[in-house]
Amino acid sequence: MRKIYLMLLIFLSVIAFGQYSSEVYNTSNSGIGSNNVRDIEIDNNGLLWLSTSNGVSTFNGTAFINYNTSNSGIISNAILEIEIDGLQRKWMASQNNGIILLNGTTWTNYTASNSGLPNNVIKGIAVDGTNNLWVITSGGLTKFDGTTWTTYSSLPNINSLKVDSNNGVWVTNNSTLYKFDGTNFTFIGQNVKKLLNASNTKVYVEGIDGMLTYTNSGTLLSSYTQSNSCLGGSTLNALDVDDDGREWIALGGSGVQNFTDCIIYTASNSNLPSNILTTLKTQNKSTVWIGYSQNGLVKATPQNIGGCWEVISTGSSYSVGIKTDGTLWTWGNDNYSQLGDGGAVARNAAVQIGTASNWKTVSAGSSHVLAIKNDGTLWSWGDNSSSKLGDYTNANRIVPIQIGTVTTWKDVSAGSNHSLALRTDGTLWSWGNNYYGQLGDGSDILRPIPWKVGTATNWVKIAAGSDHSVGIKADGTLWTWGNNTSGQLGNGTNVTTIYDVSPKQVGTATNWLKISAGSYYTLAVKSNGTLWGWGSNQSGQLGNGTLSNSNSPVQIGTATNWSIVSAGARHALGIKTNGTLWSWGYNTYGQLGSGTSGNTVNTPTQVGTSANSLLVSAGDSHSLEVNFEGSLRTSGLNSSGQLGDNTLVQKNTFTPIVCPSSCSVPTQLSVANITSTTATINWAGATTTPANGYMYAYSTNQIVGGVNGTTLSNTVNLSNLAPNTTYYYWVASHCGSSQSRWIYGGAFTTLADSGCWSIVAGGSTYAIAMKSDDTVWAWGKNEFGQLGDGTTTNRTTPVQVGISNIWKMSAGDKHVAAIKTDGTLWTWGRNNFGQLGTGNTVDRTIPVKIGMATDWVSVAVGAYFTLAVKANGTLWAWGRNTYGQFGNGTTYDQNVPTQIGTLTNWKTVTAGDNHSLALKTDGTIWAWGENYDGQLGIGSTTNRTTPVQILTGTTWKSIAAKSSHSLAIKTDGTLYGWGSNIHSQLGTEGTSGSSLGTGLGSSASPYRVGTDTNWKLVETSNFSSAAIKNDGTLWTWGANGDGTLGDGTLVRRRNPVQIGTSGDRKSVSLSNYNTYTIANDGVLSVTGWNLDGQLGNGTNDIGRTILLPISCVSGSLQSQEISSISSNLKVYPNPVQDYLTVSSDEKIISVTVFTISGQLILTKEVNDFKKILNFSDLQSGVYIIKVVGADNTVKSVKFIKK
Repeated sequence: MRKIYLMLLIFLSVIAFGQYSSEVYNTSNSGIGSNNVRDIEIDNNGLLWLSTSNGVSTFNGTAFINYNTSNSGIISNAILEIEIDGLQRKWMASQNNGIILLNGTTWTNYTASNSGLPNNVIKGIAVDGTNNLWVITSGGLTKFDGTTWTTYSSLPNINSLKVDSNNGVWVTNNSTLYKFDGTNFTFIGQNVKKLLNASNTKVYVEGIDGMLTYTNSGTLLSSYTQSNSCLGGSTLNALDVDDDGREWIALGGSGVQNFTDCIIYTASNSNLPSNILTTLKTQNKSTVWIGYSQNGLVKATPQNIGGCWEVISTGSSYSVGIKTDGTLWTWGNDNYSQLGDGGAVARNAAVQIGTASNWKTVSAGSSHVLAIKNDGTLWSWGDNSSSKLGDYTNANRIVPIQIGTVTTWKDVSAGSNHSLALRTDGTLWSWGNNYYGQLGDGSDILRPIPWKVGTATNWVKIAAGSDHSVGIKADGTLWTWGNNTSGQLGNGTNVTTIYDVSPKQVGTATNWLKISAGSYYTLAVKSNGTLWGWGSNQSGQLGNGTLSNSNSPVQIGTATNWSIVSAGARHALGIKTNGTLWSWGYNTYGQLGSGTSGNTVNTPTQVGTSANSLLVSAGDSHSLEVNFEGSLRTSGLNSSGQLGDNTLVQKNTFTPIVCPSSCSVPTQLSVANITSTTATINWAGATTTPANGYMYAYSTNQIVGGVNGTTLSNTVNLSNLAPNTTYYYWVASHCGSSQSRWIYGGAFTTLADSGCWSIVAGGSTYAIAMKSDDTVWAWGKNEFGQLGDGTTTNRTTPVQVGISNIWKMSAGDKHVAAIKTDGTLWTWGRNNFGQLGTGNTVDRTIPVKIGMATDWVSVAVGAYFTLAVKANGTLWAWGRNTYGQFGNGTTYDQNVPTQIGTLTNWKTVTAGDNHSLALKTDGTIWAWGENYDGQLGIGSTTNRTTPVQILTGTTWKSIAAKSSHSLAIKTDGTLYGWGSNIHSQLGTEGTSGSSLGTGLGSSASPYRVGTDTNWKLVETSNFSSAAIKNDGTLWTWGANGDGTLGDGTLVRRRNPVQIGTSGDRKSVSLSNYNTYTIANDGVLSVTGWNLDGQLGNGTNDIGRTILLPISCVSGSLQSQEISSISSNLKVYPNPVQDYLTVSSDEKIISVTVFTISGQLILTKEVNDFKKILNFSDLQSGVYIIKVVGADNTVKSVKFIKK
């Protein structure tokens, strides 16, 4: 059985402005020169310049300075408009007295009498990017380049003027829009009143009954009216676009509108002095300056009463937010270091990431994060499978890293395995996985860095789903691309075609406003406030009252006041323009916030009665909401702390989360009392005692992770450490509503010690091991008697098995086979296909001897079959043979060992679930059986019922197989893998020439793993692999969701990673979710899952992500005590005082001494007929000496040390 790791997704990143507070500046409460503010501009120093009916005023946020005819060189007090050019010169349009220039401190007045102005009645001015001044008067359009005045009089009666970002000059005349090219006026459109703004990538025009937008080339993008959009009024006096691309409109009678988010601020809901606005100007992304004809100047800023959040985004089981102070915070699952705090430890309260306070926007994908700072730089961190971080690697990043040097990034959206981004020039970029064409670049090629999509420069919205992407262009058209198996592209089909690798327009509508991509569905809002959905609907996430998928957009209800929507994995959240919160879809974990869980809701349902919701973000199974005050509430699954409420308890209603603040850190970390298995960590407390004490972590990896816990004291005692192992440790404060960053304490190495284990074999969810005294022990799951202890009871600590003196063994899914030192073969466990070889299908709970043969030399077990080789080189098989895994040309099962062919040069065998692999004595490698994923390595996926040679090489020395993949080592120390790589178990990702770049493919031919040439042995399981190098270091790779790899994290590794620093690893074996390794000193360690007691530590609860030792256990000895006066072996004197002599008629190869409990004392190579051992320093007690003879016979003798 394969364990499939699914990653659900996504999710909308949303930005909050909260309820605005208003500061009013007028002639009665400040130094402003007039209450009639006609225009506002801001210079490069942030200084406001105001044109008023009483001259010009400047404002630095504290004080006003007024310039008028009585105190400056200005020619008139009636100033209509002000413009600031690239040289920071201030140009002013007077009502009847021409143009005024302020250059530094010098005033210059241009009139019809002293310049080329046609007349002194100025209707409007503008400056272009080359610092030319453009003026409209009753005489037409005039250009002043600093020297020459040129008037173009062919179009009189111009009433408005703007210059676009490409220096295009736009004018209106008699309800008609024109663009001037320097010579001619080109007709663009009709039914217009005046130009509003052209400084961005769009030209905004007030129309007869609404607003029109055009491209800089003159193409009509959209026509907004009060009936087809959320436009708040028919009279538009001014428009500006803020740093986040939001369009703000000064309405003549209806207040100020954030048109992008369909929010209107009025005198009644925002304390504005009046709803009749003259002009407005945005500053950065958080301030709107408003000018009135009678009420002076208003500064509108976000007011977060009791709240602090400006941006929120949800990943699959974690959350990200930006506070109003620009700081970045994360909480929840950290298995891929997606929290960005330098570790891999989950947080149930927010932790600040770094110290930067200039974060602008952020998007959380399934397990990776994208963010942009105020300076336009792009950053990413977390899971980097498929290179979705965009840094040209596939290495996970534990802290934010900058991507490239570009400073024009505007927006980002993180999907499951791909990323999307927009630049300020309207171009679209993508990177990461591209299997379904979700990058939109016309291919299915993975892109490891941001890659430009097409040539369009009018993209305004993006959303990345699981494997599909959605975008909106400036003309309001909707575009989709990527996977379409559930109809999520909305193109009327459920088929992904070669045409879906590039953006394709959906329908002909031009009023799409908002989009959000869920795992396999899409939601969108049109500018008329209607809500639409399409794609997967198995949980009612489309909200259309059914559970049926839809492959084209379908309207959700009839409401026309939707403002915001967020699509999670299988549930959705929305906000209407009245501030009410709505939810629908999957609700197993209470993520709808309705007070219940377990039910499915297939239509939008209002949540509570409050009407102040501003932002929402739907994750995999949890939800976030921010209200107008900037306060955060969360609901849903909380198993990883993703709700941020300092618990792991699920919430079925939206629960308020206290705004986090900085949490002071512990200092003076130190370690003491180090032994072989214990140590004590100490630290000085934080300056402010944290409410919830401290968190600590220690690991054999330098990434924060491994084992972690909490304590209220300033010290913690660590136990069950592995001897002679280097550990790294960290401590952090836990302040309740927030947590501090991890403080690194350093490293320490435990004292050396000796263990008692010699052999280990990992089964699917259990393990078998032999101690140095030749006794055999087992633990873990035991439903079919695979532990061999005579029961079917699971064991959480090692229990002795009724067999000893094992030479080789193999543990499979549910049965075990072992060869003893006398060459006999034994099996036990499940036998439903005769895989035990006993001649029947009866399960056995104790070891059973198979036949009388004493010449077995190799054995391997598959899922339901067994392979073995005898000393004469013959190959044998029995059990299940459905896929021809016996290699005898048939698919018939056998319940007794059956010879395969007549060859006598087989050397060793290994088995996957349903395929077989073997080495011959000539160094060739052969395979047969199931080949669905290319696990035979023969270049095809055709099953084979007889052995087929893999390649032509004769230098293979070691083989390993499991599930549907294979690994092998050549005599030159190079490592190769082939077959399934769905869990990256081949370790070939990124290998030159490999097709397995995403870690999700399979290969029917061997691919080399890296470039190393010192691999010694390799083992594998269904989901991961491990190997030891010649230097004794241990390396693992593949799936790691249960800590199987032992690197202190839960991160899947696509290439081999070194585990710890020890170079004394002797052997390694894997179960499905565990890694077992024995060091040269006999210490057995394990990491991974523990649900069935696989760790052998007496528990079956929490697993481990680093290697922990399994204690030496005691039991009745299985070795035979022989006389110390033997004709063949002599051990004397017994009892011994100082020197013990061991002699034999046959050559002695080695001797090993153990305590009575099995602890290793010493090992000596002898290679002689006699050895004298000095035991003068040995403590008094009973010991065992094991003597290995030249014929590989092993005899054990008890002796007493006086």
